[in-house]
Amino acid sequence: MIVKGQPNTGEPGRTFYGLDGFETTVTHFVVRETTPATPFGPHAHAQTELWYIAEGQALFLSGGSETPVSAGDLITIEPHLDHGLRTEGHVTWICLG
Repeated sequence: MIVKGQPNTGEPGRTFYGLDGFETTVTHFVVRETTPATPFGPHAHAQTELWYIAEGQALFLSGGSETPVSAGDLITIEPHLDHGLRTEGHVTWICLG
């Protein structure tokens, strides 16, 4: 699921990402960079993950489909779901899983 941040009008400079019903235990925090030469190929695993796109634009690969994502997007990934990321440029993203 792609979660778009919502500006918090009561607190300038703060963006809210609603994660109703999404729970995970974080065992790693990774900052990654993906380019055309270093795509992050589809794979699956048993834990949930959160990916935050910090910079750039990419295609999120999931279950055989591709969804455009860009800086500021948060991606929730359920266990055992095939997922990956590719870009025609450069994207910096953070993985919590």
